[in-house]
Amino acid sequence: MAQTDLPVEQLREYRSSVTPAADLKEFWGALLTSAAELATPTTTTELESTLTRLRVYDLEFSGAHGHRVKGWLLLPRDAEEPLPCVVKFIGYGGGRSLPHEFTLWPSAGVAVAVMDTRSQGWSDTVDPGVDLAPQVPGFVTQGITAAANHFYSRVFVDAARLVTCVQQLPQIDSARVAIAGGSQGGGIAIAAAALSAGLAPVALRPEPLVGALVDVPFWCDVYRASTMVDTAPYVELSTYLRARPRDIDAVRTTLSYIDGSVLAAYGECPSLFGVALMDDICPPSTVYSAYNAWSGPKQIEEYPFGDHNGGDSWHELAELEWLHPRFRG
Repeated sequence: MAQTDLPVEQLREYRSSVTPAADLKEFWGALLTSAAELATPTTTTELESTLTRLRVYDLEFSGAHGHRVKGWLLLPRDAEEPLPCVVKFIGYGGGRSLPHEFTLWPSAGVAVAVMDTRSQGWSDTVDPGVDLAPQVPGFVTQGITAAANHFYSRVFVDAARLVTCVQQLPQIDSARVAIAGGSQGGGIAIAAAALSAGLAPVALRPEPLVGALVDVPFWCDVYRASTMVDTAPYVELSTYLRARPRDIDAVRTTLSYIDGSVLAAYGECPSLFGVALMDDICPPSTVYSAYNAWSGPKQIEEYPFGDHNGGDSWHELAELEWLHPRFRG
């Protein structure tokens, strides 16, 4: 597609019009406190694997409402522990899938912890919150009229809990943990950063993150995005509101708690964003709504001819180059 969003000069200044909920901190503080109180111990079970240069673990931790959430933990086999670690979040519709898909960071000498996204199609984690087995999309409107019931309120607490749990693993250096994700994973990374810092009760905050890699993030400036594109996943919201126009105000209230452009203002760690100016799934202005709100040190890579794949392998290289010196200290 062509560049159809704002001119790049305006993108760089764009701010979302979403007003944060007045009780935003209390809302997330209550969810995080409940999750911590209901948590049971994290488990890691080493598996036999044909990835002979890696150690592969089946990971399970307590997420929102104490629900057990699956993941992978991959370590370079011969590296000296404790290791730096990237906590990886997955794109829309996907779950933890198979371990061999996540070998990039371990090949650079870094551990990677991969979070299953509850109930999504390639997930191994059933969502007790709605008593459903994993399914294909969509999830955008699941609980959309009440923030505490929304699908992403659970997923975002899962993500923050995983950061805390990973920092407590003996194989991991708690002072060298970063988060990463693209598309939905990028939106989850924004939330994980916020819920590990300014939106978390002080007693529940993990050690500061080394960095956040946020590539073409989904779930930012959500209501506006649903008026701009007719592609999945945002089309789920426009379809819902076409059928239920009297829910618009309730939807906007929900988004005042969980929209990425709201949460990004509490992202305190250094960040590297990626944005593609021909992205017809996550429009570039929505990415900039989160980037421009981010409160910590930040950098963004623009890809003028990129679609929703962003900068592809070139951006992976940029992420490796950006994060490597931060892990070295």
